[in-house]
Amino acid sequence: MPLSRRSGRMSRAGRTLERVALDRELQENIAAQLAPLDGKRDLPDIRVEVKDGYVVLRGFVRTYREKERLHRFVMGLRGVKALKDLLRVKPEESLADRQVSLHVRQAIDAHAELPPATATVHVRNGTCTLRGHVRTAEERHIAEVVASHCRGVTSVTNELTVDSLDEVSDEATSRAVKAALAYCKEFDTEGITVSCADGKLVLRGTVPTMMDRMLAEEMTRIQPGVREVENHIQVNTQLLLTPVTARSSPRRSVRRGSIRRKAK
Repeated sequence: MPLSRRSGRMSRAGRTLERVALDRELQENIAAQLAPLDGKRDLPDIRVEVKDGYVVLRGFVRTYREKERLHRFVMGLRGVKALKDLLRVKPEESLADRQVSLHVRQAIDAHAELPPATATVHVRNGTCTLRGHVRTAEERHIAEVVASHCRGVTSVTNELTVDSLDEVSDEATSRAVKAALAYCKEFDTEGITVSCADGKLVLRGTVPTMMDRMLAEEMTRIQPGVREVENHIQVNTQLLLTPVTARSSPRRSVRRGSIRRKAK
């Protein structure tokens, strides 16, 4: 067998072993996080699957706080490309649906960023349905988060619709989103493209981390004219290893040249 073909097979085998080792490391890190999650129980009812950097969580947690904390922990791990969260909330104590509805309405009305009577609330067997109208996609998201953290709520169906006070064209909305992403220097936005139709923003592209993906969606949601956000951004951790781009190199050379000329 030619040496080049043999080395190619060895390199492919080496990459496979590396991926398997990284998946095993991710699974061990996540499993280590599960024990302090629930306190009393030694083995929470959560199953973790990892393949090629894609993580799937199945099972039950007692509160949305546990679910959210585990979600954020997994997203921050090195090597995670995407997370499919199939965890379900199974609270230890149950409340009557009427009590849960009252609790959710009070929590939404009390929130400083939501106007009173933002949503009508219906609860059945722990499933909370929100209906009504909000001014922005951010308000819609906040109402869902507030409801999901209320005692007795096991899942949230968000049927709130966004009715902006001022009509904003799709073109203006796209410009606002692109400007916001470009302005934020805390994460990488160069690989993100934006399209808008009837206030529905679609984000596509590639970023190096899950945190960049999440921040891009959060920045988009708060822009004027945005009614809904679809996030199709992919995570490619290899981008973290890319060398300095050709675009940034000339800038540095120009600066150095200008410094030399001033020195002369």
